[in-house]
Amino acid sequence: MKKDFKQEIVKEIKRLSGKKNVSQIYFDWVHIMAYTLSNGADKIQFRKREDAYLELINQYNKKEVEVFTKCFALLIEALEYKMHDWLGDIYMGLEISNKNAGQFFTPYSVSLLMAEITFTSSEEKLKEKNWIGYYEPCCGAGGMTIAFAEAMQKKKYNFQTQLVVWCEDIDENCLLMTYVQLSLLGIKAICKVKNSLSQEEFSTWYTPFYIYFPPKLEKKEETLEKVVEQVVEQQELTGEIEQLALF
Repeated sequence: MKKDFKQEIVKEIKRLSGKKNVSQIYFDWVHIMAYTLSNGADKIQFRKREDAYLELINQYNKKEVEVFTKCFALLIEALEYKMHDWLGDIYMGLEISNKNAGQFFTPYSVSLLMAEITFTSSEEKLKEKNWIGYYEPCCGAGGMTIAFAEAMQKKKYNFQTQLVVWCEDIDENCLLMTYVQLSLLGIKAICKVKNSLSQEEFSTWYTPFYIYFPPKLEKKEETLEKVVEQVVEQQELTGEIEQLALF
């Protein structure tokens, strides 16, 4: 019998509601997963994030932590079963979107259709240099990025080696949903909590695959940050500010 990963996780998260509301519990879980993934690879930011992890996890008892661990395992299993914006879907399934500033996420089927069209029109970029860069300044839970990776996979490309992602969101909760899912999918990504309009940055999260297998750019002196800056500057010059850009 096929597992209903979304409903299983929704049920487990709702079981914990009581001393905290469901929304806070859900985002605590997301933060716990993000700290765990970051601390396993990013040694530069380890101490700060380990302290934040301990402060958060100590707010829950042993049985509650076991529920978070179970949900983490279910999420890993879900992403192995099917590429999908599971965290965005779970968030909507918890029916907390209307309580959080009207935050809604695009249905994954729509994201996938858009991603397939976008990738098809840009496939030559990948063929030219054997990798493609993806920049999204308002990433939400990561649904469009995941869909783009799936669109690549459907055309027999390896998104773990041929895709490099730079994504941003001003909402830390959303950004960490993206970070967790891209990390578990083995996507090379830099994820920033950032105001894309004012350019104010609050934190940076490198996926484990980005740390262990950094992208090899065309010029040795180039950094991904410089490449993205050029993309943004070009958009500003032309007046064509896009929701996402490929490079």
